[in-house]
Amino acid sequence: MIRRIPHRSFLVVLILFFFGIINGHSQEKYRQGTVSYISGDNIYVKFETTAGIENGDTLFVFKEQAYKPALVVQHQSSISCLCTALGDLTFKTSDLIFNREKRLPKDAIVPVIAEQELPEKDVSQQVLTAAEPTDQKKNTPDFSGKLRLSSYSNFSNVSDDMHRFRYTFSALASNVSGSKLSAETYMSFTHKLNEWDVVKENLNNALKMYSLALRYDFTESTSLWLGRKINPHVANVGAVDGIQFEYGFKNFYAGVIAGSRPDYYDYGYNFDLFEDGAYFGHSQKVEHGFVQSSLAFFEQRNSGNVDRRFVYFQHANSAIKNLNLFSSFEIDLYKLENDQPKTTLSLTSLYLSANYRFSKQLSLFASYDNRKNVIYYETFRNITDEILQQASRQGVRVRMNFRPINYLVVSASAGTRFSENDPRPTKTVNGFVTWSRLPGINASLSLSGNLMQTSYLDGQVYGARLSKDLIDGKLYSMLYYRWVDFNYVNSLSSLKQHIGEIDFSYRFNKSFYFSVNFEATIQEKDIFNRLYLSLRKNF
Repeated sequence: MIRRIPHRSFLVVLILFFFGIINGHSQEKYRQGTVSYISGDNIYVKFETTAGIENGDTLFVFKEQAYKPALVVQHQSSISCLCTALGDLTFKTSDLIFNREKRLPKDAIVPVIAEQELPEKDVSQQVLTAAEPTDQKKNTPDFSGKLRLSSYSNFSNVSDDMHRFRYTFSALASNVSGSKLSAETYMSFTHKLNEWDVVKENLNNALKMYSLALRYDFTESTSLWLGRKINPHVANVGAVDGIQFEYGFKNFYAGVIAGSRPDYYDYGYNFDLFEDGAYFGHSQKVEHGFVQSSLAFFEQRNSGNVDRRFVYFQHANSAIKNLNLFSSFEIDLYKLENDQPKTTLSLTSLYLSANYRFSKQLSLFASYDNRKNVIYYETFRNITDEILQQASRQGVRVRMNFRPINYLVVSASAGTRFSENDPRPTKTVNGFVTWSRLPGINASLSLSGNLMQTSYLDGQVYGARLSKDLIDGKLYSMLYYRWVDFNYVNSLSSLKQHIGEIDFSYRFNKSFYFSVNFEATIQEKDIFNRLYLSLRKNF
């Protein structure tokens, strides 16, 4: 749903930084898989085959032209791996995941499809754009693309039926015709049945250009972007409609950006929202991982007037074995006081995290998050998922993952947040238990529990999820049940729900997929049904 966002609340964190080992010129072979399902801290990744993948292995994402550690395998079936995330990395359904296979000759070229795709049921807080083209040598051309047709329908006994259709296209063309020119795009078109007038009134209500840009590589370390693009080195700034130039030297990089921000309300082009800035960074591999830091300065305007002036800094560090550290902050340098501009120093965003892996069986993660809320231009979440997400993101949080025996994973987390404007603190406790190979049926069973106290409600959510590959490599199925009990503290009202979900996905071949998902929510005498159909073609 497109949300109307007030001006004062739009300056938010649009994307969380990923971090990992910087290894941009690896000559190793990587097997490609995709995230198939996410349940709490458990992440399921599907491959054509999991042969050669063992418990404790590390899986990778491809970001900023480098393979970076992202997931640790807990268990695996013939085509699927149950994983937990390293650090504070976040994922969505259909994210590309890679498994390192073997080393190739030094002169071999490894073509990599590095793209991001809209999740099956949610546009998450991650950046909605294709990843950067791979760092291919000798101007080797490469093309990858993805087309998805989907429908989303709501049926209930208390309101009119709603049918929404969505068409998405993403493409990445590297070194077009052997040149130094590359291009990327990620766009979606959404409309409701019998509401075409909304599209006619404003095309941007339906059409979303999350990425549309050209890149020219002067050298292997010097490049120019033109168009709409989120720069991974300054991702907190969000998408920029304009010019971005970057130069790399040894272990350092620097860049300048000039352009405008997308419109607050419909994500269209708005050249009144001018911005410009510069950034500088350093990344270096060390014995046990990497050290990376970046510093950026930006000024943003609205109709010619200064809207915001701020500094952004981030640092990622895995120099100590089994320990991953990450930190970021923003400091505002400008504000209006009695309608007069004033230079100030105000910490407006802070994030700290640490992940330590004691062994293959035990890891511990802790974080402090004081960043602003994420704005969703599109979301398919139900009210339960929305409340859980809002309650668990900010504040202090601790998570433990433990694998006592093969095929069994236990995860527990707790967090708290308190604001001066909140009548009482927000507290959350979450637990997950997953048995990845049930005897007799070779299926995966996950049990979950979520307890929360927010400023306005006390809630508990319990669930059970059963998943199985009915036909290895072809047909995947999932059953999911949740019981929801929310009690609102400032009134006598409450919300009790039974949520059932069934999912089937079929893989016709390597490039053609079909999935169907049905969710039913029973709330007293009211029944809400949601049907999601998706057809995807890879190029």
